[in-house]
Amino acid sequence: MNPSTMTVHTLFFSFAADRMNGRHKTLDLPQGTTLGDMVRQYLEPALGPDSRNWLYSVNEEWASWETQLKNGDEIAVIPPVSGG
Repeated sequence: MNPSTMTVHTLFFSFAADRMNGRHKTLDLPQGTTLGDMVRQYLEPALGPDSRNWLYSVNEEWASWETQLKNGDEIAVIPPVSGG
């Protein structure tokens, strides 16, 4: 791994997994990337603009757009679900 990059593991739930063609993806990101940066630059093209309103967790804790990601973090992408 390049010292200026980090690797994060992303898990996709519900229809996000369909849009990403899989339940998980490993991403190599520049150091200093925030959760918001990752979503906008790497996920939104496949997930769509509505993904900005979904829930995200980093290492099993709810996270904000400003959360700084670190090497080895696990990010969960949780779109809204409905049921009857």
